[in-house]
Amino acid sequence: MRDEHNKNGHEQREHHGQDGQRGLVLVVVMWALMALIVLSFELSSTMRIEALSTLTYGQEMEAYYLAQAGFHRALHSIVRAGQQGQDFLNNPDALDPSWQNSPQDIWVRGDGRWVDEEFGAGGYRVRVNDESGKININTVEEAALREVFNNLDFDPDIAQELADAILDWRDPDFLERLNGVESDYYLSLPIPYPAKDGPLDTPDELLLVRGITPELFYQGLSDVFTVYGGNSDRDDSDKTNLMTAGPLVLQAILGIGSEEAQELAVQRADASGADAASLLAAYGNSPGSFSIPRIVAIESVGFLHGSEVTRRIAGVAERLGGNGFRLLRWQDWQRSPPEPQNDE
Repeated sequence: MRDEHNKNGHEQREHHGQDGQRGLVLVVVMWALMALIVLSFELSSTMRIEALSTLTYGQEMEAYYLAQAGFHRALHSIVRAGQQGQDFLNNPDALDPSWQNSPQDIWVRGDGRWVDEEFGAGGYRVRVNDESGKININTVEEAALREVFNNLDFDPDIAQELADAILDWRDPDFLERLNGVESDYYLSLPIPYPAKDGPLDTPDELLLVRGITPELFYQGLSDVFTVYGGNSDRDDSDKTNLMTAGPLVLQAILGIGSEEAQELAVQRADASGADAASLLAAYGNSPGSFSIPRIVAIESVGFLHGSEVTRRIAGVAERLGGNGFRLLRWQDWQRSPPEPQNDE
């Protein structure tokens, strides 16, 4: 009887041992399955990210070359107009009404209006600014510079500080104006640098001047100031060309309100050369040049249909005679800023 009891106990222990082994194997298998699931998920996520990156890169390249196409399309229109001897009084819209307010006409005028064109799987939006339609920051006189900030509705104290800081930055001496700063201030910054004490090489050098923030520059002053000369064959080459000046420049030069400047730009865009000159003459200022702009800033944004990817490029080009041009500056952004809007 005792032997039979011992035998049964031994069999029960073996059975429990086998159950424990099975449970351990089951736990190991479940952990292995979980590990495989996690690895599969990570691999799937990595593959999706790589596929998306490849797609995005391809779209960026397409958008970039669309931006290139828009840039060269506008530049070709300007060079071609120069070869044909066109100007605002002598342009094809007198014979062909379809030319007026066409992309070619707007680009040749160089008044900063955006133009959209479809091309391939997307298109481009391009604007051309005549650099002589801006205020040359290197040659503008002190009184005129102060008046510019006042006309742009800056607070008087801020206007004085900005004007003095710019004048101290560009003049060759080390003397500080009443509201200006010299190298002592700039060398005390976390990332120190000396004052230029010379002419600016590019418009965005203004970002180094005290008080000029990126927001202030890119949302206003970049459309007002330039470092490039006007038409060198004119006695008044440093004067701002009101025939191509943007609304902010019209406001700054003429001392008119923002809404009036916007309306004046729209009326000028819809008028022929002679009518535009008469319109501007009513303000008692020189109407500027009737010739095709010599130095232009061209900005182009390439886009694809059904995609948020865009690429933006910009350059400053100078016409050389009737057949050529040279690039004075080139800018290439990996990511485009917010989509531009027409200034009309």
